[in-house]
Amino acid sequence: MLTTYIIPLLAIVALCAFWAIFQTWLFKHDPDAERRSVKCGGCGRKEECNR
Repeated sequence: MLTTYIIPLLAIVALCAFWAIFQTWLFKHDPDAERRSVKCGGCGRKEECNR
């Protein structure tokens, strides 16, 4: 019974690992990363928040 869940579970784990690696790659290669705003809108500040 447990062996029927192994393949779908491994597929989900592989998908999550691929997504984490892809997000890391995208963060390093994103051409618009410099122009993004870091304002969250929670405090009403007009300028950018410190990182």
